[in-house]
Amino acid sequence: MAPDQQSKSAYLNNTDSTIKSLVCDACWGGIFSIGAWQTVLAAKQVPSRTGFSKGFAYKTTWAAIQTTADRDGCNWCRLLARPNLAKTKGDSEVEVWADCDEDSDCTPAGEKKLTVVVHDSGASSDRQYYMYTGPDDNATKFVKARDRITDISSPESYKLALECLNNCVHTHHLNCPPPDRAACLPDRVIDCSDARRPRIVLTDGNQHSLYLTLSYVWGGPQPMTTMENVDAYVTQGLDISRFPQTIQDAVLVTHNIGQRYIWIDALCIIQDSVEDRNRQLGKMREIYRNTYLTINAACAQSTREGFLRRYRPQKVPDARIPYRCPDGSVGSVWIAKQMDTDIPDASHSYWDELEPITYRGWCLQEKLLPPRSLVFASDTLKYFCQTETVNIGHALCEPSTGMRLPNAIYRPRVSRDSPLSEADQVAYRQAWLAVLFNYTLRDISVPSDKLAALAGVAEQFHLVYKGQYLAGLWRKTLLSDLLWKKSSHEEPRPRPESYRAPSWSWASVDGLVEAEYSLEQKLANEVHLRKADILDCQVKLASEEAPFAEVTDGILKLKGLMKQVVLEGGECC
Repeated sequence: MAPDQQSKSAYLNNTDSTIKSLVCDACWGGIFSIGAWQTVLAAKQVPSRTGFSKGFAYKTTWAAIQTTADRDGCNWCRLLARPNLAKTKGDSEVEVWADCDEDSDCTPAGEKKLTVVVHDSGASSDRQYYMYTGPDDNATKFVKARDRITDISSPESYKLALECLNNCVHTHHLNCPPPDRAACLPDRVIDCSDARRPRIVLTDGNQHSLYLTLSYVWGGPQPMTTMENVDAYVTQGLDISRFPQTIQDAVLVTHNIGQRYIWIDALCIIQDSVEDRNRQLGKMREIYRNTYLTINAACAQSTREGFLRRYRPQKVPDARIPYRCPDGSVGSVWIAKQMDTDIPDASHSYWDELEPITYRGWCLQEKLLPPRSLVFASDTLKYFCQTETVNIGHALCEPSTGMRLPNAIYRPRVSRDSPLSEADQVAYRQAWLAVLFNYTLRDISVPSDKLAALAGVAEQFHLVYKGQYLAGLWRKTLLSDLLWKKSSHEEPRPRPESYRAPSWSWASVDGLVEAEYSLEQKLANEVHLRKADILDCQVKLASEEAPFAEVTDGILKLKGLMKQVVLEGGECC
């Protein structure tokens, strides 16, 4: 029987006797008795000699644990068993602690975290587990998390996704702006009213409506809008069956959630027109910031793959154990190890930084700028906004490792003359350097796009940070900005063949760039940087319509002290 069928049948067969058979008699009468389990659930952070909170504790031996795990198939003892210790320290006394607490890093809110500590005379070990249960289990009243949904193209999945969206838009999330219905549509959008024959609509920048955007990995050449075919796409529409699967999926999702328009870069920018490309690059911040929702095709390595109907594995739990409910009923829960670093795949632990979309440079601003996103991940469908990341259907959602910008970045200052506080300066500076770190980890397939692919984020910072933007550096912090360095954790790379930024800019090199910054460093830098003065710094833009994008030239003149230094090889310079 497949794992998902097993879990479903297990929840349907939810009798006391069935649940009792999950563990041995000793565990049923011990830790899973009504009194003991309530002690586990009610555990507070009370220090014990091991340094862990002490909920319920009992003593046994390694041999006894191994015997009931092997002979009786006890799920709890299997969790604790260490076959090698049972052989070498079989009769040694073991003390087991278990407690339960809410995990504020996971969603849904109130998710339970089970901590299990095993202590013998040699050492202590602890493991932490997520708990989730099925929709028909008695434990549903007390355990909020559910198993994840893997069929994300079903009508029920769309319904659940819209519930997350409406919850954000209409009921809470102070950090998430309401949809701006007064915002203009981009110059071109795709009308998905007929999902089988969508068409490009020319708006001339003066039509108002909600629209979606798509964030995805191109993964190679694909059909694009050009000066030759744009008129046909407008008048005759698109034969969607001839387009890559990711494009087809995006049109279908837009249609199925009741929206009409979507903006897709390959089709809404005339790709062989330098003028139109520069014009649209200058609008990247506006396009992604004003979108109602971004469809994030996180799991697809190329447009050929699509993101709707791909295989998504069921989560593999560590065990199913009884759950003695406070109302006296008997339920059960699945427990799964927290962030299993030993097996970082979607069937065990979800790691969003391993998704294909996290390797594409363009997709960083497509993640940071939109107010809301539906993330079609390799494990399930997620809703991401400035406030939270949740899985649809109240499914257990591990902590997101994806970055968010400070809320204040999205609230531009009213007056250019109002100075930033020292704390705000440090916060914005740290946020910008975090962006650079994340961005330079990613790949840019077209070298000349190095600055363009981050232009929207740079403009968003400019709205609050102010000051001139110079090929990836800021005029007001230029001396500090010049202290960037290539990461020592990467092998040296050759200098790019074609020019894309002056040599004093991080954008002139490939690979990870590092720059640390804190309040202490700010104060220290102010002392040392007074020994240098900027005489002149200018860049020449490739297009005045895209002031945060590509440059064709740049100069920097500094005045300061010169000192002789010795390189590792002993050569003076």
